[in-house]
Amino acid sequence: MLIKDYYTIEGTSQQESAYIFHIRLNPECNVYQGHFPGEPVSPGVCNIQMIKELAEQVAGRSLFMGNLQLCRLTTLVTPQAHPTMVATIVMEEKEGTYKLRATLGKEGETYLELKAELN
Repeated sequence: MLIKDYYTIEGTSQQESAYIFHIRLNPECNVYQGHFPGEPVSPGVCNIQMIKELAEQVAGRSLFMGNLQLCRLTTLVTPQAHPTMVATIVMEEKEGTYKLRATLGKEGETYLELKAELN
């Protein structure tokens, strides 16, 4: 799990079927020592894992990302330029499988868009 080291959740809310998470990246996280020293960049795979962990909080259980239908990384995310972000998650459950739509961004800008199935 990345929570507690890579990011913290500063707040949550719900707007209709969307779950909203206010996130703060931890610039001291070990991942930035290798990605990249002196020029930290948030790895896309870590941001995808963060979305999965937030989806697990919504579902109330551990989930496996079985089918990644869309993953669009549109902005180079760094803990200096983007210390806080908003993750928006919409999930529909059917027979133990969740269809997930998620975005990561702030103030009208999308950094990551994700569509996946989790079970």
